[in-house]
Amino acid sequence: MNKDTSTFALLFFFLPFFSFATNPKLAPPVTKLGGTLQDFVYLLIKIIQAVAIPVLVMCIIYAGYLLVSAGGNEQQVSKAKLWIFSTLIGAAIILGARVIADIVFGTASLF
Repeated sequence: MNKDTSTFALLFFFLPFFSFATNPKLAPPVTKLGGTLQDFVYLLIKIIQAVAIPVLVMCIIYAGYLLVSAGGNEQQVSKAKLWIFSTLIGAAIILGARVIADIVFGTASLF
């Protein structure tokens, strides 16, 4: 790396990070979200569900493909059934995460 390139990198890439870090007027981007532990957990569940639901759909499609393409091979059929069963268990956990969180927070509020 020559001197001109390192100066360019310092001025245009690293210097703005330092100036933003020392500016006390900048607030964190999510000050209102996740103010309490319960809000944070519900926000985290919402983000995980937004990512996991399309993955669950793709897993069910893949399991269906395995089942259709098995061609009578018992090993492939059992592999496809395992994929379907595992995906349905994962779907129950992902979709029931809000209920599980409600139960945990309801139990914790009793103490």
